[in-house]
This record gives sequence, C-alpha cells and structure tokens, in this order.
Amino acid sequence: MEGEYIKPLKEMNEFSELVTIQRDVWGLMDIDVIPAHIFMDASNLMGPNGIVLGYFIDEKLIGYILTFPTSNPREVLVDMLAVSPDYQGKGIGYKLSLELRKIMLILDINKIFWMYDPLESLNANLYIRKIGGIITRYFIDYYGSINSKIHSGLPTDRFKVEWDIQSKPVENRIKNGSGKTNHISDGKDTKYVEIPLNIQELKEKDINIAIEWRMKTRKLFDEYIEKENLIGTDFVYDPVNKKGIYIFENYDPA
Repeated sequence: MEGEYIKPLKEMNEFSELVTIQRDVWGLMDIDVIPAHIFMDASNLMGPNGIVLGYFIDEKLIGYILTFPTSNPREVLVDMLAVSPDYQGKGIGYKLSLELRKIMLILDINKIFWMYDPLESLNANLYIRKIGGIITRYFIDYYGSINSKIHSGLPTDRFKVEWDIQSKPVENRIKNGSGKTNHISDGKDTKYVEIPLNIQELKEKDINIAIEWRMKTRKLFDEYIEKENLIGTDFVYDPVNKKGIYIFENYDPA
C-alpha cells in the first residue's frame, strides 16, 4: 500500500521494527527497550483497550503508539508514542493521537493518560496545546536513572497528563486550536512556568544549566500542582523567543 496510513499492528515482524525505532528515538540501552513480545502481547491479548498503532509511509513503518488497559475499563494508559527521527516535526504524533482517540471513542473510553518529561517542549506542544491534555500530577525522579541518550543526565521528573477524549474542551481544542498567544499576563488564579525550547541541546552544551532548569521548574511545578492543586491547561510554544510557557489554573471542565 502506497502513501501514508495508520493501522493496528499484529505481527511479530512489525513489532521487531518497533525495537529499532525505540533505539533510534531515545538511544535506549537494551535493558530499557520494550521487547517485541511485549508489543505482541499488548496487541493480541490485552484488547480492545491494549493496542499498537503503526504509522506507515509507502509501507515503511516509521512511528507507533502503544496503549495498555488499566483497572478502570474506561481508562487507557499510553505507554509509548514514538516517531523515527527522520520523520519528526511532520505532525505524525498528532495524527497517531487523533486516530487513537477515534478508536477509543468507539470503545466508549472516556480518559487516556500518560507521563512525560515537563522540560520537553515538543511533547508539551503536542500533548497540551494541540490535543488538549491537562496536567494533573507532578512526580519527582519518577523512574530513577535511565540509561539512554535522551533521559540521562537529569532526574526523571514527570507530568501525568489526562486526556478526557469525550469532553467538550478537548473537542474544541482539536477543532479550533489553543487560542493562546505569546502575550500572556498574570492573573490572580493563574500561574506561568517558563521552560527552555530545547532541553536536549542545553544538556549537550552545559549539563549544569540543564540541571538548573530541572531544579528551578521542579520547585514551581510541585508548588502549583501538588500543593495548590492547580491544573496545567495550556502551553505556549514560542520559537521566536526560544521558550515555552506552561499555564496553570483552577480548572472547571464545564
């Protein structure tokens, strides 16, 4: 089949390709790579909420999203979303996310959740600004040490993101976009946290500066999310000024 398409993956040879994509994307050591048989089990034994969607261009598998069922039959965990480096920045992660939402709506799933590094601005741009996920928890050094190029050098602090796929705010965000601009102003019940646009470049240039960003933002994220119970509702991606800005507020989904 030519062109671009998404389909559920079922075969072992396809899952073996996902092992290669993991190494290419995150530089993972063997101990941290999800093996092909786990993908096989998720796809064939954990359905329908466990699924592996593959993104193909001219029959070449270049990206995927992996979900697991949870103890709540109407909630699903996204464990991985990955796109081969040569194909990043082309909206493939966005298309995979929307296809997953489409499938899960048919199954009457109401919430999808996952974890990600708060300093990764491209992830924030997709997960929060583009598809309307909200940040509900902040975990300090969640995984401990991970031996990979992309994760090493910094504590593995993580956000928990919840994507209420049946909600009007998510539907409106996907249809209309964020509506936020770079010109934001302080409000009594609104907090802002700035992050660098490319933490990986900072790590390569000066790991100490990257660690400073982790520690400085950790204090704010922990205060706003865990202590003040604010919700991360949006993200401003500002390539002109080379920064990203999280927006936290009291959240009423109605």
